[in-house]
Amino acid sequence: MLFVDGRPVLSGADFGYMEPLRHRVRVRLRSGTTTVHLATWQVAFREVRHVASLRVDGLPVRVVLPSPGADEYRARAAEQLLESLAVGPWACADGRTWISGPASGRLLVSVDGRPAEPVVLPEKGAAPVALTGRAPETENAASMLDTGENVLRITADDPLAPVSRVARVATLPPQRRAEPAGDPAVWRAELLRHVGRATPGAARALARYALDPEAPLDGTDLDGPLAMLAGRADCADFEAVGLLHLWHRIPGTNWAPGMREAVRRALTGFKYWIDQPGLDAMCYFTENHQFVWHTAELLAGELFPDEVFTNTGWTGHRHAEHAGPLAEEWMRRKLTGGFSEFDSNAYLAIDTLALVSLVEFAASDGLRRLAEALLDKVLLTLACNSWRGVHGAAHGRSYTPTLRSSRFEETAPVMWLLWGVGSLNGAVLPATALATAEHYRVPPVIPAIAAEPPQEWDGRQVYRGGYRLHHDLLSRPYDSDLRIWRTPDAMLSSVQDYRAGLPGLQEHIWGATLGSEVQVFATHPAADTISSSARPNAWAGQRVLPRARQHRDTVLVLHRLPDHTTTTHLWFPAELCDEWREYGCWLAGRVGDGYVAVAAAGGFRPDTTGDEARQAWTPVGDGRAYVATVGRRTADGSFAEFTESLTAPDFGRDRHGDPQVAWTARDGRRLHLPWSGAFTVDGALPDPEPSPPHLDNPACRQEFGAHELRASWRSAELLLDLGTGRRVTPASGIPQARPEGYSRGR
Repeated sequence: MLFVDGRPVLSGADFGYMEPLRHRVRVRLRSGTTTVHLATWQVAFREVRHVASLRVDGLPVRVVLPSPGADEYRARAAEQLLESLAVGPWACADGRTWISGPASGRLLVSVDGRPAEPVVLPEKGAAPVALTGRAPETENAASMLDTGENVLRITADDPLAPVSRVARVATLPPQRRAEPAGDPAVWRAELLRHVGRATPGAARALARYALDPEAPLDGTDLDGPLAMLAGRADCADFEAVGLLHLWHRIPGTNWAPGMREAVRRALTGFKYWIDQPGLDAMCYFTENHQFVWHTAELLAGELFPDEVFTNTGWTGHRHAEHAGPLAEEWMRRKLTGGFSEFDSNAYLAIDTLALVSLVEFAASDGLRRLAEALLDKVLLTLACNSWRGVHGAAHGRSYTPTLRSSRFEETAPVMWLLWGVGSLNGAVLPATALATAEHYRVPPVIPAIAAEPPQEWDGRQVYRGGYRLHHDLLSRPYDSDLRIWRTPDAMLSSVQDYRAGLPGLQEHIWGATLGSEVQVFATHPAADTISSSARPNAWAGQRVLPRARQHRDTVLVLHRLPDHTTTTHLWFPAELCDEWREYGCWLAGRVGDGYVAVAAAGGFRPDTTGDEARQAWTPVGDGRAYVATVGRRTADGSFAEFTESLTAPDFGRDRHGDPQVAWTARDGRRLHLPWSGAFTVDGALPDPEPSPPHLDNPACRQEFGAHELRASWRSAELLLDLGTGRRVTPASGIPQARPEGYSRGR
């Protein structure tokens, strides 16, 4: 409801989901001060938090938020100063960030709620600000929703001007590797030492035991997981799996009195599926959560088969009977069709955690072999679709920090452990479970693919499956057609024709990668925030999904925007490049020997203030079409030669008014993409086959419906029987039968 001077002038009961509802009301404003109140009642969904805004149009009106004791004129001057500040870059590697703005500007800066420190802006350059060192590697969890961002509250140094701005910058995990050094034993030891120094949690307990089997279990490692289960908090299913690892891995003699009983009570009192009793704040419907729930319920039920689980009144045996078929169905679907959350740099790691848990602890040899085969496939695709420790593929689900820096990707510690590149951050439970596995061994062909790439890698991955209403709240097919172009110096990836023109959520449609912090992409933003609670937000996901088509080193992208008031924007952290320039409608950058260039009609203008300054760029034109291409020094000459070889694309509209774009690539290929018609290369369809392959790249080709998956690279080979999950070669790491009573964990 809207009240003007206490009088209601507007009311309504409708709300919008992802798309805003707009209301306009005409009121007569009397001379002097008019009091306006906007009252709302919270309607919240998991993906979209409640947002309301108010705009005053018409004759000039000054909007003032009451601040007792403030001087209106000095506050206005402070607002002008704060609006002129630039902070950044967002990715901070040396423990400090920078603020620039009008010389002699006097500020007070508080970092993460600490007492404010005075800052005076210099005549040239920028003023440094020390961060708190709240680096994400000090966390110890399965996921990285909290990235360790430092929050800066910046205020004008004037007690009569109580106005401020908030800026966010991220302290990067310091351990990052683009080339492998050492061997698997070294990488495992590095990971375990990193996790062993982290804050308390199941991963730290596992790592410390692996490093010193005589060390007693630290009770603080249980506090967080137990609190998550007791509170039935979001992601508590991940923590339940972590506790199951502790129970199986760490002998009872290492536990202090009462610890083991506390874990038993938590696991036997937990809620394992949405239709079981009790209120909770947990998610059951996303693809990764489904499987973690089935894994946790199965393993807990097998661990305590004869006990009555207090939440349901079922025995553990009944819980295992409930979860086992669900886990098997989930794995068979993904083995044959792939994931709806295709190549998620957040959730492939979570899938890995659940899969290795089944390989290690499940009682059924059949389930364990299916889990091993699917884990092999997951890690194979991770090796094929990543570049120098960056999981730079298009993603079915992703978050803003991981798109800005690969050091925050949940898959980064997994790559560090298995092929020696990536980053050591706080999302370490999946990698720690792999590092402490006794039965799962990664096939040699997988790290070979990651560590020994060819000069050019042209890959394709097609996933197809169906959502189930009872599990997904959807009952439609899903499919994705992912393309990967890699050279030793750059990577380009996109997903083809993915639900173009429909509302988005967390999809990352296309991106070019030149380094761990130089990832270039564009989105149609749905909000100003980058919070993980908003899906889609400013940079993760799309308000309306674009149409993208890629051919080798180039991608064309079209946006069908819902109205003239919105546009797209580009993330291009130019100052992190070794070299960058604007050339006509192109914005180009170089990192090492890798090049990237992006074009839009009219070129781009950079943000010059705020915490996205010189990183976010807005198209000068309508922002409805992009061309992006990557290159390298050896093939494309110097950086200047590369940029000067870029011809201007043809940006236009079709007869329906929808966008279209055509471009002649540096090698003469003519690429054309309309909104509704066929994508063509030199006037022909680039993918004429009616039935695309499931996987197709230099290491493997698999058709849909094939009963085997074969991958070979250099002298290594993997052959999987997808029906049984059995490795034909090399021999499976799973023993033929379990020791008597093993599944009970007693």
